[in-house]
Amino acid sequence: MNPEQIVEHLQKIPLFKELQDKDGELELYHVARIVNEASYDAGAWLFAQGDLSDKLYLILEGAVRLTRVDRDGVTRQLKDVGPGDSFGLTGLLVGDFHDATAAALTEVRVLYLEHDSFADVIEERSRLRRRLTIPPELKRRQSTPDFKWLRPDELVVLAVRRHWANLVRRLFAPAMLLLILVPLLYFLIIANGWAVDILAVLIGLLIIGLVGFGGWQYIDWHDDNFVLTTQRIVHTEEVWPISQMFEESGLDQIQDIHEVQTGIAANLLNFGDVVLQTAGETVQIDLIGIAQPGEVREIIFREIERNRARDVLQVRGAIREKLASRLFTNEPPPAAKPLPSTPTQQSPVLLAVGAFRDYFFPPSWTVSADATTIYWRRFWLPGFVRYLGLFIPLALLTLWGLYFLPGYLNQTGSHWMIPVWLIVEGGLFGALLWFIEDWRNDYFEITPNRVIQVDRKPLLLQESRRETTLDRIQNITSDMPGIIARMLKYGHVMMETAGTMGKFELKWVRFPDKVRAEISKRQREYAKQQQQVQAQQRQEEMLSWFATYHTLKDEPPVPPETPIEETS
Repeated sequence: MNPEQIVEHLQKIPLFKELQDKDGELELYHVARIVNEASYDAGAWLFAQGDLSDKLYLILEGAVRLTRVDRDGVTRQLKDVGPGDSFGLTGLLVGDFHDATAAALTEVRVLYLEHDSFADVIEERSRLRRRLTIPPELKRRQSTPDFKWLRPDELVVLAVRRHWANLVRRLFAPAMLLLILVPLLYFLIIANGWAVDILAVLIGLLIIGLVGFGGWQYIDWHDDNFVLTTQRIVHTEEVWPISQMFEESGLDQIQDIHEVQTGIAANLLNFGDVVLQTAGETVQIDLIGIAQPGEVREIIFREIERNRARDVLQVRGAIREKLASRLFTNEPPPAAKPLPSTPTQQSPVLLAVGAFRDYFFPPSWTVSADATTIYWRRFWLPGFVRYLGLFIPLALLTLWGLYFLPGYLNQTGSHWMIPVWLIVEGGLFGALLWFIEDWRNDYFEITPNRVIQVDRKPLLLQESRRETTLDRIQNITSDMPGIIARMLKYGHVMMETAGTMGKFELKWVRFPDKVRAEISKRQREYAKQQQQVQAQQRQEEMLSWFATYHTLKDEPPVPPETPIEETS
């Protein structure tokens, strides 16, 4: 197909409806260079629901039926489309997952544009980009920032922050005070006298402080984000530069959604709260003071439905693949196990240094030899700071003994000070070792299917162990409290479960954001594994039914039994 024909077809797509003039046609010639053509036989799928969407399709010939599987597993027919119809705009502009399956009813010929190629063209052609007809929702998704914590198979659906009215409320009192102080400063400047000059300097410093406070409030308001993705809801909150908090909940954990708009201002300006309820009780990931809460609530609910429908399709796909492998192929051979590595020997000095380091400065993050289990311990620095009150007098007493006791020993008479010094020195050192051992003893363990929290007292006095499975975790929060914590990357991670145990807390761990991300990743992997197990159980049941059916079909029919007549 020549470029003129392609441009003529592109003008039928609503995305390019503002490019009907000569200048628009020239821009579309640049788009025509990346247009592809494809043909499908009757019954073939153009794409399936749940597949990654990255193309815009335009039908040239034939008919296509769009169907959707809902969260209950019911297949519903959406509509039939034919020549001149297009679909896949979201995938072309922002990328997403297909909400429907497109199957060819007849032989079909299409033109299609791919996301990456089209993004390169509109990046080069600013005039083309400005004249595209993009729905408001897709414009909003295009403007969402790129978050580093996104998973490879995760896409951002919505990113909002608190309504500007929240910022106005924060800045109202400082702004009113500035309106009073600025004119006052002006009159003090034009006045004479050293007392007046001192007062003017003080008011000037107060004005600078108020302006700085206002700027800090704006940054604090701007850095709070509520993000809805295809897998979870995330709330990031920064109190710059003091602390940083990150909390998340999977879409499959949300049970109820409530919308609240309180007050005249909230209803006039259309802002309010979207309250999300999970099975947990102490952690709430609520969208507070956001614009258009009703629309946000609908988007969250729609994404939850899409997520559950994708889960149904994944189970069906696993069943389909299992049946196909049983009917048409052989089972793949098991993978070869790696040979065990031979441990290397270290010198006694290095072993001693390593033991000293691991005891007093234990690593916060260790991984088992098979890389399936991770152990997290408290960061040693907060413990050192906490027990500095013992370390300082112990160090001073030690230095005093090393300086004065040798001369004291050379004197004649009773040496009662030596045992006293030894008792005090030993007591302080023992107390310090007790607190160090108590600090380093506790640890947190995560396996492929469980989380375990172990609290131990020194000298085997007490040990408590709490554990839960990953599927019972509702919300995960990470927090770095304070400037020092943000600089050295340590803080707390809290997980809330649906059980009566409440929450699991891992305090003073290094890299809490990475710890939270690892827990979240393993939680999702465990959920997928559970889905596969359930799918495999269904597969075995279905295969058993099929085997019984074929056995009964091949057996000769059994004649009905004739009743035996009783003779008297």
